Amino acid sequence: MQQIQALPPQFFQTLKIQTILGQGHDAKVLLALETKDSGNQLYALKCQAQKIQDTAINLFNEIQILIHIKHPHIIELFGYSQDYTCLVLQYCPHGTLIQLIKSSPLPVSIASSLLYQVTLALNYMHEQGFTHGDLKLSNILIDSQYNLKLCDFGFARWNGKMAIEKQTIAGSEGYTAPEIWKPNPNYMKTDMFSVAVIFFILITGHPPFESNNPDNHDPWWNLIKNNEWDTYWKDIRTNIDQECKNLFVQMFSTQPDERLSANHLNQWFKLKQTTQENLIQEIKKRLAEM
Repeated sequence: MQQIQALPPQFFQTLKIQTILGQGHDAKVLLALETKDSGNQLYALKCQAQKIQDTAINLFNEIQILIHIKHPHIIELFGYSQDYTCLVLQYCPHGTLIQLIKSSPLPVSIASSLLYQVTLALNYMHEQGFTHGDLKLSNILIDSQYNLKLCDFGFARWNGKMAIEKQTIAGSEGYTAPEIWKPNPNYMKTDMFSVAVIFFILITGHPPFESNNPDNHDPWWNLIKNNEWDTYWKDIRTNIDQECKNLFVQMFSTQPDERLSANHLNQWFKLKQTTQENLIQEIKKRLAEM
């Protein structure tokens, strides 16, 4: 594996910024062009926007994780600035999974094909002791060949620990498992909970609940938590087949050990997925509709 190293300031000075791909309160992602004799190369630069300690920790943590993992469905890190405030990442031109459900939900076979790729990457990570910690639609990119890439490893862990620990709750509300609010959760099982949320959104077009934060008293989450599934399915008015319902009952369990592992869920999606040709055709069609 090629060693990933800090890049000199001269490298960043030669890059030509093309556009802003995304911008948040504390970080921004820029499209940058490198011109060289062997051909031009596009990168996504993820840079600290403000000097906020949590942002600096996230970027440093992301670098430490991506240095050690390499997989066809994980974003590639090419290098980073010497002060750890900027990552040079693979550019994925087709956006995120959010783009695919803007017009309508996905058929189960298409969603299964997508999450088959996601769980391949997760199984690889989990087998080596790594967890992602912030799986959601916007953290799954679509590359130039219409393959998925996991990104944003700021909350990722190795053997349950971050490169630099911080007090912030890991993950994004609406995707996190209920035990994330308690000490020492099983982060592999919290990843799997998030995958189930993503699958639910892809095939229904809406989240299964808004929040499972105990302070928020979300009515849909309360039904799930209390195993009142008949009432839940009636209230939510979603056309989901029984096999998928059974999967959600298992994956949204408040008992983490009841959830499938990445490997077992990968096999479930494998049986449900469509062909690669059909998947690419559907992705192209939906991107063209935007």
